[in-house]
Amino acid sequence: MPIASTSFIKGQIPGTTQAQLLSLYQREILFGGAGEAHIRDNTVTFSGCAANGSQQIGKFSNFDEGRLIINETDTSFLVSLEADNFEKIFLFSFFFTKLKEDLERELQANKKKR
Repeated sequence: MPIASTSFIKGQIPGTTQAQLLSLYQREILFGGAGEAHIRDNTVTFSGCAANGSQQIGKFSNFDEGRLIINETDTSFLVSLEADNFEKIFLFSFFFTKLKEDLERELQANKKKR
């Protein structure tokens, strides 16, 4: 069962692909403290805290393992996150929504530069 979900409307991010979104989420998952993250098909799987010798504080460091799944429809990309060993689901939903908004702005800005 997903602990967080969101969607991107294709009309707001024209030309964006599922692969681009997967890559952006993989980057954010690693930046957010996961030890590893791998893309396969429509999924980013991740696990463990980054081993940097210190207490990891990132949002994704709280999970033992998880997966982010992006399903594409004609009009949108549906994003859901499944993970284990997580305590603050309510607060994470706010973070996940903000992350989506940040990624959407980044995609829109990149399209304007072209």
